[in-house]
Amino acid sequence: MKGTSRLATAASLAAAALAFTPLFAGGAQAVPTTATERTQAVNPTDTAPAPSGPHAKIIGGEPTTVAAYPYLIAALREGGPRPMGQTCTGSVIGPKTILIAAHCKDSDGAKSFYYGADDLNKPDGGVRIDVESYTQHPKYEPPNGWQTGYDVAVVQTKQTIPVKGGQYARFATSADSDLSKPGKTGTAIGYGRTRDGENQYAQLKKANLPVVDGRNTCGSFGGFNDAFMVCAGYADGHDGICQGDSGGPLVVDNVVVGVASWVKTGCGSYGAWGRLTGEMGDWVKTQLPNVEPGAPTAEFVASCSEADLSCGFDGSASRDADGSIAAYVWDFGDGTAAKGVKPSHTYAKAGSYEVRLTVTDDSGKTGTVSKKVSVGAPVGEPPVAQFSVSCWYDACDFNAGQSSDKDGDIASYAWKFGDGQTGTGVTAKHTYPAGQKTYTAELTVTDRAGNAGTATRKIQCWDMGGRAFCFNG
Repeated sequence: MKGTSRLATAASLAAAALAFTPLFAGGAQAVPTTATERTQAVNPTDTAPAPSGPHAKIIGGEPTTVAAYPYLIAALREGGPRPMGQTCTGSVIGPKTILIAAHCKDSDGAKSFYYGADDLNKPDGGVRIDVESYTQHPKYEPPNGWQTGYDVAVVQTKQTIPVKGGQYARFATSADSDLSKPGKTGTAIGYGRTRDGENQYAQLKKANLPVVDGRNTCGSFGGFNDAFMVCAGYADGHDGICQGDSGGPLVVDNVVVGVASWVKTGCGSYGAWGRLTGEMGDWVKTQLPNVEPGAPTAEFVASCSEADLSCGFDGSASRDADGSIAAYVWDFGDGTAAKGVKPSHTYAKAGSYEVRLTVTDDSGKTGTVSKKVSVGAPVGEPPVAQFSVSCWYDACDFNAGQSSDKDGDIASYAWKFGDGQTGTGVTAKHTYPAGQKTYTAELTVTDRAGNAGTATRKIQCWDMGGRAFCFNG
């Protein structure tokens, strides 16, 4: 979300930069703004510059939490410029099923999800979820199908998503057509940007928006198709969506009626969601796997010691909506097992282990969840350095939130910006001097055992009237 817009400045900048058509952090080229293009809506993916390309985020609104909306999940991709590579927002509609926009699949980079974090700059306690399959609506035509409709997809995951109490999102179908009529009030939710051009913030936020007639609102600047789109928001865009919220839900009366699809360039106006109160929602329903009714939901937390390789486990957060849990069976990932709600276990050696809990209810139905736990002192696995860059003129934001370590013990982040200046921390800011030059920015991450990993990126700067204009080259 944000409070101000840089649309006018960015539009003039894009026109001035046309001579060399630079690639911005997202990878799309700047283009001139013609009278025709000023009326064209853009798709809110992570793969274009802000604000002259596709993007979607929550503007305005207020912070919220996964506890308040337990079905919200962050969509990530390798190479994404935002914290952890966040690109889109999804809704969990089943133990291993996520509802999202079809265009979220189109960006380059391996896809994954992260569940349980209110702020992706502080992801402690969450869990990364891997993709098993990513199915776009069969009538969606990539990469620009969002312009005509069918911008919806369903993801099946490899792991069970630990939504507490099985509080999955309820999504609309053609039977719920009244929910998306103008006059209704919806809630948009997502991890998107807080202002145009920034990539360092990824806090879950929400905004209440009126559903409006799309013909004279969204249709005034884009190809609005009422059969496949819902329009909501305000003419001045003081609350709305923009980059980072693509795929996120528009919720009316506790039902997801749309997935964030596109907005006007600059995000300063109404937004369009893929309509679920019709054939798109009916298609989503056909993609739900057959889930045994009444199955329990497994959930646990682990607390491990560095000193003696011992861990305590607690599965009391597991739930069964229509009965009670009768048994807890643990697989500690080292060939040993246990039963009970709160077992403890001592490992033979330090390392990372995949722990699995299976719960069985009083009807014999089961639910399973797996998590990785790190045990003991660091075992010497070097960290992997990875970072993103987002620049506004000469001011660049650096984010190392995508860096990882198998031991989970990164201790420090050190930056070299390529012009003799340095910095520290997960995120850093740097202003480059005027003049045309290519810099090599370097990140070194070091773990507690002293192992280090390094990554570099090229920063191309051009002279724009005595001030540097930089982008990730």
